[in-house]
Amino acid sequence: MLKGSGPKVNLSRVWILLAAVAGILILGDLNRRMSDAQRLERDAITLGTEVASLEADQSRLQTQVAGATSEPQVEAWARTQARLIRDGERLVIPLPASGDLNPAPPTPTPIGPLPSRWDIWWALLFGS
Repeated sequence: MLKGSGPKVNLSRVWILLAAVAGILILGDLNRRMSDAQRLERDAITLGTEVASLEADQSRLQTQVAGATSEPQVEAWARTQARLIRDGERLVIPLPASGDLNPAPPTPTPIGPLPSRWDIWWALLFGS
């Protein structure tokens, strides 16, 4: 047998091939990281919108709580909804007048027979 009779492998080609494979793997990882970053940015914008909405709700609810604990607001609720009275006052609840409390709804007037499909097509095509 002769020395070196097998195929000669050029060492520089192996290094180039290894570098190309490593470069492809690095680019794939970079692409994955970029798509993750874009997804995180979209999520951040969505969450920012939700936070702003919740802060507006919190402000509105704090205003309602402040109003509900004020003396005039509590008194107005007690008189209208709870029907409470102060000492010395009389509760008067108006009753509806006697008679027909629920009037019958008006009877709809009939509109007549509906045109046939041929009449509709005739009107659409010839305008009559």
